[in-house]
Amino acid sequence: MTVKADFHVHTIYSPDAAISFDQLVAACRDKKIDIVSIMDHDEIKGAIEFNKRAEEMRSKGEWAPRIIIGEEVRTAGGEICGMFLKKWVPDHKPPRDTMEMIKEQGGLVYVPHPFDLLKLKRLKAGELVELADLIDIIEVFNGKPRTPGANERAARFLEEHPIAAAGAGSDCHEPSHLGAAHVEIDDFNGPDDLVEKLRSGRIHGEKYSPFATLLPRLIGRRELKKEFKDQT
Repeated sequence: MTVKADFHVHTIYSPDAAISFDQLVAACRDKKIDIVSIMDHDEIKGAIEFNKRAEEMRSKGEWAPRIIIGEEVRTAGGEICGMFLKKWVPDHKPPRDTMEMIKEQGGLVYVPHPFDLLKLKRLKAGELVELADLIDIIEVFNGKPRTPGANERAARFLEEHPIAAAGAGSDCHEPSHLGAAHVEIDDFNGPDDLVEKLRSGRIHGEKYSPFATLLPRLIGRRELKKEFKDQT
């Protein structure tokens, strides 16, 4: 059986995003995305909560996406994502230390948008090679690259330096672009099997402007905060 996975999704728990649990489920159902990796900035509480709620839905026979607990960590050298995390990874540590903390808890190291030149805090090509022993997946298609050709450079780098598997993620911060970039792969069971299955995965992606999401994110966060306040 094949599944569609978006490995880079942000929720309301990210300070710049506006996706609630209900919106996540609805968007995944609408876009036919089976699996998402939640990559909130320097935070895993939302991923843990969303995963618990999704499991509860499936236990009742309701549909919900599978959720990989992840975190997008702002390190001293650039952003690094962890997947299959069990605990929070602290931010602003050296990249190698961050990767080792991810590995120590059985997680995968996922490098997002490495060739988006407008992201000044990012791992450079030479650093990727130096850290190759710890990198599992490199994002070769990000849904909202800020620099033209960023995805193409990432894919070309991985062809020339086959140090990791290729991944993709929408990097969505509001529901409408969830699934814009995803990988279609054979279903997998756990971190190691995911890396193996990605070797034959098929990347699908449509780029969207990062500026197109600014207003929906602001409005969405305001509405979600009001909704939460009304409930309490």
